Amino acid sequence: MSITYSKELIEQVPARQLNAIIASEKFTIIDVRSPQGIESQGSIPTAINKPMDNLKQDIETRHTNPDSIFNTEGPFLFCCTGGVMSYMAAIHAQEHGVKNVHNLEGGHAAWLKLPEDQD
Repeated sequence: MSITYSKELIEQVPARQLNAIIASEKFTIIDVRSPQGIESQGSIPTAINKPMDNLKQDIETRHTNPDSIFNTEGPFLFCCTGGVMSYMAAIHAQEHGVKNVHNLEGGHAAWLKLPEDQD
């Protein structure tokens, strides 16, 4: 399923595809949960933790920060606990000119519910 916003498409990536995405190392995975949320709920391998407040600042100042990960072409996969905050982050990124933006549908919680051998 995909959701349209501001004439741009934010692709919803099913949780069952996350293990393949992690293995491919083609996506920059951005986890917008707080460090405390990650500590209590667990992390996603290879994900970069950028809590929502820091993330917004990083996106908005990317043109003046040559080291910003948002100056690359992506693709970017945003994730959070249930998929809502990361969707909001994806919208914010897209509104500020970041291309190739995706959201983990159902978030970390949906990924955790998958069988161990799911790919």
